[in-house]
Amino acid sequence: MVKLLQYIIVASLLQSCNSKQDTPAIVAKKQATFLCKNSVFDLGAITFRENPSKLYAENIIKSDDVQYYAERDGKLTDEMLQYKISNTTTKYMEIETPKDFGFLYRSPELDSIAKFKSISFNSLSLLTNIDKKPIAFLGQTKFRKTGDRKKKLEEIKTKLGSPTHSFFVDKEFDQCAYEWVLSDRTIQIEISSGVTITFNTKGETKQETQYYLEILIVANKYKNDIYNAHKYKFPDEILYDIKYHSDKDLPFEKNNILKDKFLLLSSNDIYIKEEYGKYNIIQATDDCIIF
Repeated sequence: MVKLLQYIIVASLLQSCNSKQDTPAIVAKKQATFLCKNSVFDLGAITFRENPSKLYAENIIKSDDVQYYAERDGKLTDEMLQYKISNTTTKYMEIETPKDFGFLYRSPELDSIAKFKSISFNSLSLLTNIDKKPIAFLGQTKFRKTGDRKKKLEEIKTKLGSPTHSFFVDKEFDQCAYEWVLSDRTIQIEISSGVTITFNTKGETKQETQYYLEILIVANKYKNDIYNAHKYKFPDEILYDIKYHSDKDLPFEKNNILKDKFLLLSSNDIYIKEEYGKYNIIQATDDCIIF
């Protein structure tokens, strides 16, 4: 009887231990290792040690803005992922930007591919250095209602505190940016709005305002490298429209910063110095201000 009682106690203890090991409440949720629909890759948990090739193994956009398919495109090469600074100036002037900085991994638009706090993003880009080490992440999403976006912004401020920098960028698109400089990374939230027009099969049009939000997370130790990569010096003669022009004949500074989505706004002195108050956040609408 004593032996039977001892057996029951031991069995009960073993069952109790096993039950605790299987309790979902104590099992840590793992970070997504590849990007897909509803992968909700956590941007708040990035380490800058992620494996870009693995993350984008199933969904990736090539440098020609077309989604990669192995059956059609063959082996995914470094040339297909070469990072090229792209903006209005580079396209207008057909400027060839340096190709030795790093690589750009981009996802197609997929529902909930990533998240930051309670914000879900539908596309995610990852910039690496030449050694394919992650140095910056860029997530993009949009909202149908400005109030929904404002609520998310306020949640971020509650968790991160007051931003290090706040900028009013552009009145036409109600564009603003907030930046938090943390110990190992800088987080920039940029918001804007725009009108989209859709057509149905009956020829009817629908006009709708979209409220955009982008998050840029940059490893602090690479901020200067990214900034220097955006420096560009125009040659004395510039080939444009089949003819060579003197650099003085064109409306560009000889020494230029070619901006794109991976260049922090705080890298630009005109936003930091606030000489005329043009970019002061107090000029923004109530929908953008998170004081």
